[in-house]
Amino acid sequence: MLIIVETERLCIRQITNEDAKNLSKVLADPVVMQYSTVGVHTEEQIHDYIANCKKQYDLNGYGHWAIFNSITDEFVGVCGLNKHKLDSEDVIHINYRLTTDQQGKGYAVESTYGVLDFAKKSLNLNAVHALIESDNVSSVKVVNRTGFQFIKSSVFRGFEIDIYQVAL
Repeated sequence: MLIIVETERLCIRQITNEDAKNLSKVLADPVVMQYSTVGVHTEEQIHDYIANCKKQYDLNGYGHWAIFNSITDEFVGVCGLNKHKLDSEDVIHINYRLTTDQQGKGYAVESTYGVLDFAKKSLNLNAVHALIESDNVSSVKVVNRTGFQFIKSSVFRGFEIDIYQVAL
């Protein structure tokens, strides 16, 4: 199990098959997945998600990771980096999803800072993007708190989104 980032309160590590039950607290929760372009996951889709995470680690050196509380070892959610074509340009964007009982504790901001640090130091990236539906007020607050700037609006997978960027 490879740890990617450790922050003051969080341990962010690669996802394993043993994480399936914890991942369902995020990926199968309609409240958490409200602004997802892929929607609520079935058990089978969660196993596909895990397999895809492992493939991304091997392919790109990044992907989605599991977030745990360093002190209690409680599952907090997922965060990570994705690469997608957007308006004919490859962009690497950050995302995060926290279980409903872990929201509002500053973990999204803390994990975002951790992932951005990893992106800069380990991946040598110059910038990271965030793709957010404008109605997703919580995520907009997170990117605003972590230094992202609004770039433009666009369409991604049929959803109207706002694109933010932070220079590293």
